[in-house]
Amino acid sequence: MSEREFLSPDGRTWVVRIRPDVRKAEVGTNVTLEFVSEAEIRVVSCAREEWEMPEPDLLGLLARAVAAGASRSVTPPHEGTRFDEG
Repeated sequence: MSEREFLSPDGRTWVVRIRPDVRKAEVGTNVTLEFVSEAEIRVVSCAREEWEMPEPDLLGLLARAVAAGASRSVTPPHEGTRFDEG
């Protein structure tokens, strides 16, 4: 299945779909999912079996997702610094 929809406990409707990109080392084992609501987009990578089961834990996957474009390992720059400073 390439797309699902669910209602989260906070009342938001989320459309969940597979993104075409996945980490090179995880191509055969994982999928990257995009959670889209009216005001937010979140992304999570999970095991393919976790997504392909008849009733995946969409709430659990959403809880692990990060904002699109974000990274858990990147910290924001210190206040007053500029990206072009070396």
